[in-house]
Amino acid sequence: MILPAKVLETLLRMRKEHRHYVDVKVINGRCYVYESTSMWDRQDRRVVKKARYLGKITADGTFVPSVPRRPGESAALAGVASGRRGARTGVHYARRPIEYRERMGKYDRQILSLLSMDGRKTVSELAKEIGIKNTAMEWQKERVERRYGIKYVAETDISKLGYLTYIVLIKFESRKPGINEVRRELEKEPSVQLAMLTYGRYDLIMYMVMSRYEDIKVHFFNIRSRIFPSYDMKLYVVPFYLDYSFVPLRDKFVETLGDRVWSRSSEKPRPVEGDLLKREYAVLRALNSDGRRDFASIDSEYGLRAGSARYTYHKFIEEGVIKRITVSMREVHVNYISAIVLQKINHLKFAGHRKDLLQHIISDGDEAIMNRYALVGDIKMPEGVLLIMPVRSEREVMDADEQLRRIGGAEVDSLIVTNVIVGSLCYRNFDNRQSSQYRILRDEYRVADL
Repeated sequence: MILPAKVLETLLRMRKEHRHYVDVKVINGRCYVYESTSMWDRQDRRVVKKARYLGKITADGTFVPSVPRRPGESAALAGVASGRRGARTGVHYARRPIEYRERMGKYDRQILSLLSMDGRKTVSELAKEIGIKNTAMEWQKERVERRYGIKYVAETDISKLGYLTYIVLIKFESRKPGINEVRRELEKEPSVQLAMLTYGRYDLIMYMVMSRYEDIKVHFFNIRSRIFPSYDMKLYVVPFYLDYSFVPLRDKFVETLGDRVWSRSSEKPRPVEGDLLKREYAVLRALNSDGRRDFASIDSEYGLRAGSARYTYHKFIEEGVIKRITVSMREVHVNYISAIVLQKINHLKFAGHRKDLLQHIISDGDEAIMNRYALVGDIKMPEGVLLIMPVRSEREVMDADEQLRRIGGAEVDSLIVTNVIVGSLCYRNFDNRQSSQYRILRDEYRVADL
């Protein structure tokens, strides 16, 4: 889950002031702060990572230190983190170090990976692939669904339905609208699938979809004049070409596809380009809300002939309109989200490092519960790549920053996402061997060991 803005602000301030890495673990809605350190274990001859409990951060951003366990320790960081003056120096620690590690079940990653690639797999299919009994698999699947807040969604290729995708970057000048105002206005706009408040060069990033038949200039003029008419701001509209993962479509947008459903008439005896059949709209709408929806129930709800929904679904899969039913993990620990703009400044140098960039995008750790990036795509004006990274630890973002800065012919600009106010990102464990990046590395660069 994403940390509240005030909690994130306090955490970032603590990291600047503290000599060791500071992290937050969310337990039952409460934010507990730990200090991570490393030490050399002489007996095992390896580096051992430890964590010490420092205290907690309340919803209003106040750091509350733990109760002192040893004499001589003070609480300066509490004053620094919460913004109070005249605080003492130091931090109270718990007596015993606490290991900070992800608690995963034995089959969690396997189940998440299989369901990320095909969310409609049956229990028996999952059991066969993992190698356990059906009864055990049923329990494991239900436990994973509860623990990670699994939602099944359709991964739809919106371009196959005649839509173009854009990234909108906004920088407010003298004053900024409040978060509730921005959310209220953007939620009304069906074309906005994702909106994120950010800290850095831009204040707001939006991912939008529009029909290729729409007048783009008029559309954005209407949005600006209706949503932010009284604010001084700079607005940049950037064409966006998805390369990795996707943004789940909002139900509000999918409902607008109902306007494209063809109805037979003397003036329009046959569907034309851009029209949808009733069964196609029914499947898109139903599976966008619940990717595991029973096909017979879709037929019944929309008054379709028996078998229509099943036939349409498999036709969509064959045509690539729906790539797959996948999962989105809504209960997973994420400290914050980093939006990274890799801006191309030298084409030849950038092209020479293409292989390195492709490898980096799909280089998830062996024990990662989800993919390194939730979204990657090419952008124009500025030309380059936009990468959206859910940051679970500062080491992850530091490692990514180091690797991206090695990409020649490009500059790296990072923003911190403070709030996702409309829509959601897709957190999953996609099998990167099925990605376009993997295929390019294998077929063009002949990279065998990935």
